[in-house]
Amino acid sequence: MGDKPFKLMFPSLYSLVRNKGAMVAHVLSTSPLNVTFRRALVGDNMDKWLRLVGSILQVQLDDQNDCFSWSLSNKTFSVQSMYKDIMRDKGVPQQCITWKVKLPLKIKIFLWYLNKGVILTKDNLVKRQWKGNTSCSFCDTSETIQHLFFDCHMARMVWNAVSITFGFPPPANTNSLFGSWLKNFHFRLRNQILIGQQLSAGLCG
Repeated sequence: MGDKPFKLMFPSLYSLVRNKGAMVAHVLSTSPLNVTFRRALVGDNMDKWLRLVGSILQVQLDDQNDCFSWSLSNKTFSVQSMYKDIMRDKGVPQQCITWKVKLPLKIKIFLWYLNKGVILTKDNLVKRQWKGNTSCSFCDTSETIQHLFFDCHMARMVWNAVSITFGFPPPANTNSLFGSWLKNFHFRLRNQILIGQQLSAGLCG
């Protein structure tokens, strides 16, 4: 019934229903419908309930197992179909200033990942069930993006050099780095600063 579960399509009804884990098949198994709410539905909630019931009553369930279906290409996932869909509907992300800089594509992608907070620092690796040592390679502090690129003594040394060269205080985090801090520089210097960021990442990584 679309690309979202009912709890997201009808959040006010979901907050009132008693059995929040009820399956559609269980609800449809009896007449009247096998579902109860904590209080009577009135006004807008009643309208939403009637709309919900009207949509699911047209569904004919069978005994086959559920399966995943990829809507972009013959019900089977393909990287090509996902790439085409992203490029057609969203295009290349434009909110990050690094896309406009004359740098190798892999560096632009790295800086974009940094801006998004998905660089594979050790704390992010742990989220992927990595079992290694989570300490920073330069000190005993837990390695995060904030620590590795801004708080570690090695990162601070690099940022202090940038600060002395250009006369601006170092950025405090990625938000200021790609936002107000970078805007302090004349546009002709921004390319040099962004290249310096990549050098800093190489030293800290």
